[in-house]
Amino acid sequence: MLTGDPLKLVVSALGFILTGMFTGNTILMSLGLITLIFTYTALDVQPPSGLQYQPPPESLIAYVDDELEITHRLIVEKGVGLITLGQDLPPHFKLVDGNNVQAYWVREPEQVLELRYKLKCTRRGVYQISNLNWETRHPLQLKPTDKGTFPEQTELIVKPRSFTAKRIRQQKIFTKIPMPAESRVRIGVPTTTFKELREYNTGDPYKTINWKATARRLMTPNSKPTVNEYEREGRRVVFIFLDTSEALSLGTSLKNSFEYAVQATLGLSEFYLSRQCMVGLCLFNSEEKESKEDIYENLNNVYLFPETGKIQQYRIHRLLLNTEVDVTENSIFKAADMMKGHIRGTNPLFIIVTRLTDENKGNIVKGMNELRKYSRKSQNMKNIMIINVSGYNLSINKRGDKTAAQLLQYYEKAQLNILRRLGVTAINWDPSEHSITEVLLKQVRQR
Repeated sequence: MLTGDPLKLVVSALGFILTGMFTGNTILMSLGLITLIFTYTALDVQPPSGLQYQPPPESLIAYVDDELEITHRLIVEKGVGLITLGQDLPPHFKLVDGNNVQAYWVREPEQVLELRYKLKCTRRGVYQISNLNWETRHPLQLKPTDKGTFPEQTELIVKPRSFTAKRIRQQKIFTKIPMPAESRVRIGVPTTTFKELREYNTGDPYKTINWKATARRLMTPNSKPTVNEYEREGRRVVFIFLDTSEALSLGTSLKNSFEYAVQATLGLSEFYLSRQCMVGLCLFNSEEKESKEDIYENLNNVYLFPETGKIQQYRIHRLLLNTEVDVTENSIFKAADMMKGHIRGTNPLFIIVTRLTDENKGNIVKGMNELRKYSRKSQNMKNIMIINVSGYNLSINKRGDKTAAQLLQYYEKAQLNILRRLGVTAINWDPSEHSITEVLLKQVRQR
């Protein structure tokens, strides 16, 4: 198939030849013959073809703020001409080096082309790298342009970056960061020693159901299955509550309080898991809303039962990877009521990651009063720690916003002081000034 240009050249050449023959002008005849020979020779040149594509790996893993290099290799078996390669960038990525659209001149067979560029991962999530588009052109545009797409199956996983806490080996150093030390010998890996029979709670393994005892209670109204409770090895329990309300959306689409709250949640979970604690995670909404769904629906999307080890860390990573604002409407009070069967008698440490405002303060205090019931010393809230992710400095756009942010931060600190009087360990974190590691290190003091 040809374009309209070869036909125009042939018509022009024949016109020169006929005019030269009619007028006896050999120059016009020679010009027409040269044009015909040039057109025939140019049509014999083939555009680039026989493309062999070598895609990137099927899965790429990076962390937030990492720079990731993407490389596409293409082998052109034959042909001469121009070939253009291009690819759309995934959302929330920044091009820092190279170009995602490039043109190459192919002049020899088996020529290797590389489309190479570097991206900065600015937001956590799972992304799909789009298909690679290509376009080949004849060197003289005498043949139509050929276009196509190479299917792309590369999955790009961007994990939230967590902080690393180092152990300080010094006898005269102590920390204000609470540890759930009093919950030892309460829960842990079940042993084979029978303890008691109890009602089934959401999340209990089916293999622990005592079917004979359950059958005896079938005539009881609203009866639940009965499970065997076994003695457990000594473990310590930590429950982390992550607020997903609109209060944490303060800032830009890439740098906001919620993204830093996810980072703090991941870091705290790794911190306590590395110290042989059982860590559970629960997503809640601190704003007053009427729940449209039943509280026990989609538990796997908002709650992780306490476990230990790398498998639990993987589950926490997977849950936080695609968590967004307003992912749930359950309040912290409802969440505590939902999992009371798993934390009763364990005396755990509760960590609430949120941003304290006038609108959600009442709901958070109500939830803390509910959590206090599971402390052996219920007259105080020493088993509760709040991480307040302040985001006022993240939303500064103009000159006067800095002063307004400072005034709001003073009020925010006053609200945290009220919670400290209740015995709560309240930590205020401004992500624009300090990392979460630096804030936690401030809790370390000399004896």
